[in-house]
Parts: sequence; C-alpha cells; structure tokens
Amino acid sequence: MKRWERSQRDSVNKSKTRPAPPVAALPDHLLEEILRRLPDMASLLSAALACKTWGRVASDPDVFRRYLSLRRSPPLVGFILTDRGDKPTPFYAPDVCFVTASSRHPKLAAAASDGDFHFLHGPAIDDGNPRYCSEWRLRGCDGGLLLLARGRYAEELAVYDPLERNVTYFTKPDLPHRWYNARYAIVADEVDASFQVVAIQHGEEVTATVFSSQTNEWATIAWGTLWYMFACPFKDGIAAGQFVYWRRNDNYKNEEEILVLDMRTMAWSVITAPFPPGESYCIADMPEHGWLCIVSSEDQWVKLWVRHNNGGWTVKKEISLLNQFGYLKKLRRDEWMKRVRILAMKASYVYMEFWSIRKSNSYLLVLNIDTIKLQIIRNNADKPYRGAAFPFFMR
Repeated sequence: MKRWERSQRDSVNKSKTRPAPPVAALPDHLLEEILRRLPDMASLLSAALACKTWGRVASDPDVFRRYLSLRRSPPLVGFILTDRGDKPTPFYAPDVCFVTASSRHPKLAAAASDGDFHFLHGPAIDDGNPRYCSEWRLRGCDGGLLLLARGRYAEELAVYDPLERNVTYFTKPDLPHRWYNARYAIVADEVDASFQVVAIQHGEEVTATVFSSQTNEWATIAWGTLWYMFACPFKDGIAAGQFVYWRRNDNYKNEEEILVLDMRTMAWSVITAPFPPGESYCIADMPEHGWLCIVSSEDQWVKLWVRHNNGGWTVKKEISLLNQFGYLKKLRRDEWMKRVRILAMKASYVYMEFWSIRKSNSYLLVLNIDTIKLQIIRNNADKPYRGAAFPFFMR
C-alpha cells in the first residue's frame, strides 16, 4: 500500500485556525472573574505564584474580599430587629431587639454575648436635649457596622461597631432642603473596616452625596435625570455587596421599581422587578449570575431571579419552604406563621423572617439555596418588631 503523503496543495487549501490568545493577554477584569471561581484558597495562592500579573491581580484587596464572600459561610452573629413605632418611616423607634444566632463557633457565640447591640456603651446621648427624636435610632447595618442617627432631621450621624465599641461621629451633609429628611445607606468594607454612607434627598431638586470614612468628607454624586421617573424612597437604602438599593415611595404604579447605585462606578439605575408590588424581596450581588439578582418570596416560595442582558428576568431557582421543610408547615398550622419577609442574601444564604400578624414572636430563617439546608432561630420577643431588620455579621 502506498503511504499517504500530504501535498503542498492540501496544505495551502486547508483553512488555518487562529490560535487562542495567551492567558497573559487577558485583561485584568476577565482574570479577576477567573480567579474568583477557583474552588479553594490553596488554588488561589497557587495561581498567584504563576506570574507577576496573576500575583498582582490575586493580591488585589477587592478580588480577595469578593473571593471570601463567595466561598466562606457568612459569620452570622444574630439579627437586629427594630420597632417601627408610631412615627413615619424612617423615624424608627429607638427600641431594638437582638436575636442571637445559634452557633457552635466560640468566636461567634462570644460576639453575640458581648456585643453592644442596644447602644448601651455608646454613642453618648445628651439627655438634656429636648429635641424630637433625641435618641439614637438605627438607620442601617452592613459589614459589622451600624449607622445611627438622632434628631428629627438626623442632624447628627454615627457609625458604631458594637463588637469593638468604636464610634465615628459626623454631621449630616449640607443639603439644599434643611427640613427634608434624607434617606441613608451604609456600605462597609469588610477588609479594612472603612465605610461609606450615601444620602439622597428629594425636594425641589434631587441631591445625592456620599461620606467616606477615609476622607471624613461628603462628596456629591452625579444624579442625572433619574429623579424624574423615580420619586424619593420612603425607606432607607440597603447594601447588597457592591450595590445599594432603595424601594419606591409610591404605589400608584403596577410595577415595582428599584433605585440602584453601583458603589464601584457611582452609577445610578432604575430596574423593574419581575413581580408586582407587595412581594417581599431583596437585591443580591452574585457575580456567578451576572452580579445583580433578586430574591423574592410569594406564598412561602423563595425565588432567585437572574437578569438578562436585555433587562428581562428568569427564575434560576425556586424553593417551596413548606414542601421542603415539614417543620415550617407545622408552625404554619399551629402558630399561624404565614408570612415570609426576605431580609438579605449573602453568598448562597438567604436570611428571612417567618412571622404572623397574630403573634409577637417569629422565626428567623437561614436558607442555603445550594444545599437546601435550613437553620431556624426562634425569636421570643414579647412584642412585635416590624420595622427594618438586619442580619449582623462578624468581620
């Protein structure tokens, strides 16, 4: 048999495939996404030793922080519940309730026992001040830090670490409408304990400013024209990873619109939720699903919504709490627990409250949507706390 030989003509006519670009040519933002998806810390350290570029990107504090937030179980200390009181939101009553998370971890147990979650050791209060709302009131929580405000128009602000009992005082921003209340949100950096506080105010004109603990100054955030289609939020903002969001202030629309600020780019956007107003939900920062996602609850079903590039939404995962967990069905039958309030999502964990309008007590739920495991924490409060509620994490 004659041996086959490739002719020069065959070589010329065969189309050539363009070689893939070398890994070293990848831009930093793509390399960051690759490193964040490595399975464990040992793999991340090995990748950092591959070359100088990989080492530089892997050692970036932002990459390291987000890697930890994706891989580790959030160190939950407990939940802080607030009393809505009889004053318009956000004039929350100063009364708060702290519910300890059942934890076998000694550091978390010690933090829950020793933490000053009722502000007894600071910040100091001038009891002789007769002004309305002279007590400190909780306005936000993120990264182990509490945002407090006092005064009818929140003239004084403080960020308090209830574990270390450190406090940073600062005054409200110089807003154009002195008698209009601003809506605040705190975003903490879990690596160096620095923080930013965002304030938005709606009057004859809309103003947005941000306070940085690194500069101790307020700086204006460019607002654009979004205020024409989004009224001032009624409640304070909530941090979700690199995002901060506020819920809409009116109910005359059939759509649930959410005001979102990207803290990395300081860019505003308004997104429309894939469900009608009235459902409980939270924004989630999930890089593995394109960053901004929504977790919602309807009829004891928990749904994870993933956003498309065209702005549409798809249910990525849905879990029936009553069908999946028989004990919750028993609570629904015996204690009239029917309502599920979504509080936050961190890593793969959804934090919720299972409550009833007939009862003052409730149950705090921690659901891992990957393993479908549920932790149930009983809240034995002798009165209902229906104001803002925050899971508190140790840094």
